[in-house]
Amino acid sequence: MIRRIHQRRRTARFSQIARFMQRLVKAIVRAFTYLTLEFAVYIAIGGGAIALISLGVPSNIALGVSLVLVIFSLVVNFLAHRQHQIITSRPARASSSVPVGSEVKLANWIGQTLSTKAPQEWEEYQDWLHDILLARHQLLDSSYPVWKIAVMTYWRLIGLCITVSLLKLRRLAIAARRQR
Repeated sequence: MIRRIHQRRRTARFSQIARFMQRLVKAIVRAFTYLTLEFAVYIAIGGGAIALISLGVPSNIALGVSLVLVIFSLVVNFLAHRQHQIITSRPARASSSVPVGSEVKLANWIGQTLSTKAPQEWEEYQDWLHDILLARHQLLDSSYPVWKIAVMTYWRLIGLCITVSLLKLRRLAIAARRQR
């Protein structure tokens, strides 16, 4: 029994080491490919400068063009590297841990208010409120900026409130006309 436990631990360690080695080899291959492509870009820029000089373009202009291309390439590489850092440093969100914001509390209050004070409207528009919260949840899962999600959710909730209020006022106006 104890041998099996030790054997399982060794197998688990071996599989962890194998996965680590596999990830390391993939990273090295990716880095080598990236460096090869980077080197090819710089060779092409240098070849372009030589071609411009051989075509009779003054050397200071040809070198200026190649220098601008090298600087552009460095800026693009820096921005790509920075974007990669931002993406990899962002914490992954679990679907079950959606943060409850004030917009969700507002939606809860709207649902409670409609269900107690306007049950007919609640029956008609509870699906709309559900869809608003579902869209919020899906946007949070897709790593959309939280402030934009809050703004969109508030906007949709305000639209729901205005629509239900106008419907309620319309029904009250129709009821008042009938009583006359």
